[in-house]
Formats: sequence, C-alpha cells, structure tokens
Amino acid sequence: MSPTIGSVATQLDLPPPVACPAGAPPAGSAQENAQWWSGLSAQEQSNHLSSYGSQLGDMDGLPAEVRHEANMAVLRHDAANGEDRQASQALLDRIEASQSGPASDRLLLLGFDPKSGDSDARAIVAISNPDTADNVAIFVPGTGTDVGSLGGNIDRMADLQAQAETIPGSGETSTIVWLGYDAPDHIPAAVLAGYANDGAPALRDFTIGLREAHQGPDARVTVIGHSYGSTVVGSADAMAGEGLAVDDIIAMGSPGMGYEAEERRPGWGPFRIDSPLVDDVSDMHIDSDHFWAGAASDDVVSYTEVHGNSPVDWSFGGQRITTEGASGHSDYWKPGTESLRNQAYILTGNYDQVDTVGRRLG
Repeated sequence: MSPTIGSVATQLDLPPPVACPAGAPPAGSAQENAQWWSGLSAQEQSNHLSSYGSQLGDMDGLPAEVRHEANMAVLRHDAANGEDRQASQALLDRIEASQSGPASDRLLLLGFDPKSGDSDARAIVAISNPDTADNVAIFVPGTGTDVGSLGGNIDRMADLQAQAETIPGSGETSTIVWLGYDAPDHIPAAVLAGYANDGAPALRDFTIGLREAHQGPDARVTVIGHSYGSTVVGSADAMAGEGLAVDDIIAMGSPGMGYEAEERRPGWGPFRIDSPLVDDVSDMHIDSDHFWAGAASDDVVSYTEVHGNSPVDWSFGGQRITTEGASGHSDYWKPGTESLRNQAYILTGNYDQVDTVGRRLG
C-alpha cells in the first residue's frame, strides 16, 4: 500500500504521528519491520496497536492478524466518516460477517487506505490467514476495480480457494485480493502506464512481506494478474534488483505485461538496445517454467497488446493454459471451467495436471 500515514491519522482524528512507531525502522523494509515487531514483548505490541494502529496496518512484514486489527479500525472510521461511506460500509459488513464462520472462510483486512480526493480507496483482503497457509494466491484485479466492486473479486478468490482445496494433499490455501494500487477507472485511462508503474513497488514489497510474516515451512506463493492487473504484475517482476517473491505468475486476459526497469535493459543511459516493454518472459525475474498465461479466444483485451507483447503469443515464452468453459474477458474464475482448475493446480504445485495449449500466432 502507498504511505498515507498523515492523511489516515487526520481522518481518524488522531494526533499527528511521528514518522513511524517508536523504535520501528524508519521507512523499514519488510525484513526490518518483521524483525522489529518480533523483538517486542506482547505488552509492547499491544501498546503499539493502540497508539499507532493507522501506521501498523500499512507495514509489510507484520503478521496478518496485526495488520487486520489495525486496518479494521481505519475501515470502521471511514465507513462512518469517509468520502465513500457506502463502499466502506459494504466492505466492513462483509468482513465482519465472516468472523463467526470457519477459519478457512474468514476475511482479514491486510491493507486499507481511505479515499481521499482524486485518489481512490485501496484495500487488501485475504480469505483465510496467509501466515499459516500452505498455498497463497495473490490476485491483482484490473481496470474499473474499486472498493465498491471488491466483493465480486472476493467471490472469485473464494471459488479459487475452494477449487484448490479439492485437490488431494494440497493443504490449506489462502487467497488474497490485492487492490493495493489505484486501478484505472475506465478503458481510456487503461492505456496509461503510470498506474502499473506506481503500483509495482507496492506489490513487490507486499509479496516480500508475506514471506517474512509466514509461520512454519515456506508457503507456495502465486500471483495472478487479470487484465490491467497483469500489467502491474509484469512491471513488478521486471523491476531492478528483486522481482516478486513468488513461485509462479499467472496472467489472464492480459493487454501486455508492462514495463522493464531501465537498469535491466542492455545498453547505457539513453542508449538502450531493448524495448522498454516486457515483450517476453526473459524480461522478468520469473523462470519461464513458472510463468503461465491464459486467454479465451473471444477475449478482446488479450489481443490489444497495449502494454507489450501478449503473454499468450508464440514469441513470449512460458506456458499457455487452457480456458475451456470461460468466455469473454471475465469468466476465468467461473466454477467448472478448465481455467479455474488449471489455476488451482498451479498454485498448489500440481504442474503435471495443468492442461496447456499451443501459443497464439498474432
């Protein structure tokens, strides 16, 4: 999530915060945040939650339960006093209703930044606790997604979680809807690269934070980008230094995988040989064996290539999964489709059961 410490504190009628909670590493990395938090006593942790809740909810590397408690306080206040109370109240109602159900269905709010002026609200919602799950799937939605429409994406991820848990020996699965960026509001805005470039660092840091907060053996982590969300995912994995801290990447209905960091392209300064676009899987950090893409034959968005070569094109690399049963641009998580089954097999590491198909020519 983007830093909004001062604005959130103001909306909550809190005193102006210091740069970070007492003793916390200033602008700390996920690793530094995790180390700092684990070094506090239970009483110190409780005190920090009471005094610095609006900051803790935004800190990658902290436990999911801590972030949930901190962000719920922000959401409750926004539902009562914010700029888009109806959307915030709907999200609050859904999360609170899940708390009395099975642990596997419980929703945790891992991030929430209220709407402020021209900046849309942002939210990160997990189904089940990712800190203890065997498999974690992070879903990045695309154009037109906002907090008011988040419910449909939560439904999609609930269907994916349910599909994954039908696979024998798959273990427990947590799925996450990551709206930690300001998605384009409409199709004309979706031709712009800025939304993806702005969101990419936050997505990368979030994946690193999940790794740091996880308890027990490492989870298998997959990130799934839909539509413009895949452009965010590709841009995040093509950043300089580290890419996404994930095992697999899935791109569905992609208009292109985004933009490679200048430092990763051959050449010097303004004299770069390569295109700035992610035109094949080698432009990202992920290994080609762990990159997957899918597109229905009638998904118009997947033909546009607005943000680079289509990941289902013959020249991109990686694997193309079958999507039988899905039509158009948004059916990829429809129960009963090969698309949903294939994604479940990937996120649980059952690669030999994934159905693939030849890549598209043009």
